[in-house]
Amino acid sequence: MDAVDWPSLGRRQTTKTLGDMLVGDVFHFPDARVYWAREVTFDYMSAHTIRVDFMRYKPRNTTISGLESGEFHCFEIKSCVADFKSGNGLNFIGDRNYIVCPPEMVEYAKLHVPFGVGIYAPSAGADGRTTLHCVKPSRLDYRSRSALECLFMMTRSMGRDAITAWGENATRCIK
Repeated sequence: MDAVDWPSLGRRQTTKTLGDMLVGDVFHFPDARVYWAREVTFDYMSAHTIRVDFMRYKPRNTTISGLESGEFHCFEIKSCVADFKSGNGLNFIGDRNYIVCPPEMVEYAKLHVPFGVGIYAPSAGADGRTTLHCVKPSRLDYRSRSALECLFMMTRSMGRDAITAWGENATRCIK
């Protein structure tokens, strides 16, 4: 991505740009070996719904034990300090958890993220392109959700996105 003037972007545009960078630079879309979903919702039938901005699944391999012992990485995008302080979206339920924020928020995030949560932020390379880099690695954590539940919730989110992308064509296919 070309150089970005982060302070001039609004909150919504910053969130979208960081999400696009996450998908392109970290998930390496369209690499078919990387499984990810956005806005993954857990406990959607309860009063305490949890939504993770982006979730990535990395199996060890495609054997049964490799699939069951894969890692889930959760990414929460925080576009500004007010977004961080809102208390919403700090759902660290993966094996590895990260905050994704603009460059000017890195120092704030380092002071306010829980121990073990990593940080991704954009930086400009020598060629002038802005890419997302890990500025603080995540520590392996113990997730409280089963692999089956995480994969199911990711699948629901991917299905929702597919139906949205199909738009009117989806309505025609269903009939």
